[in-house]
Amino acid sequence: MADESERKDSEPIPTDAEEGEPPLLTKEEAIAEVTRWIERYKIDPNQIFARTGEVIIRYGDLIPHLEQETDEGRLLIRAISRGRVVRQQRRFPGSLDRDQE
Repeated sequence: MADESERKDSEPIPTDAEEGEPPLLTKEEAIAEVTRWIERYKIDPNQIFARTGEVIIRYGDLIPHLEQETDEGRLLIRAISRGRVVRQQRRFPGSLDRDQE
């Protein structure tokens, strides 16, 4: 019987500890990240960021959600934190961070 901790292609399956949540950004770091998005990509604050049913969150709503630590703001911090980890994992060693260019 095959070892259950390995996939068919011999790649180890991550354990729950390895799949844990990334370290969360602080509220201030998340606000700075959103500010960079808006400035870098010249995003209209009235542009819709997310829509679920009748709930609409616009880019201009993101910073107030982060500042007031709403449920949406906490979810956004988790998403930004995870996105940062994914971007770092996809970079080649020694490459510059786009935010540092």
